[in-house]
Amino acid sequence: MIEVARYRVIFGDCDPMRIVYYGNYFRLFEIGRAELFRRLGHPFATYIARGLYLGVIATTCRYHRPSRYDDDLVIYAAVTETRGARVTIGYEIRGPDGELRVAGSTTHAVIGEDGKPRRIPEEFRAALRGCGETPPLPPAS
Repeated sequence: MIEVARYRVIFGDCDPMRIVYYGNYFRLFEIGRAELFRRLGHPFATYIARGLYLGVIATTCRYHRPSRYDDDLVIYAAVTETRGARVTIGYEIRGPDGELRVAGSTTHAVIGEDGKPRRIPEEFRAALRGCGETPPLPPAS
């Protein structure tokens, strides 16, 4: 996994105890995904212009430690699998101390504007071959 973004937790991300509300991690996954694609030279805007979208078809999320208001989080991401019209991205959210807070994944189907699946574009597959698909790192000790 590579570091793709940093995010400072705002009050609006938190529950009344100033702990990040669990559902908000999926938004951080989206930030990580968008930045990962930019780093691979394939920002989402290029696919949208071609009428291609990434529909979420599965998610996982495991909570290890809470994040709190004003924490400076580090978002890591990596493509872990590509197959046909599917791509899976793994994520880790770590605190400023490097402690694993959350780990998860999202699996997406590449779909056209008509809602039908499309194969992952060859140029994206080539970019993945260049950087290598990588499995998630084990939690830091």
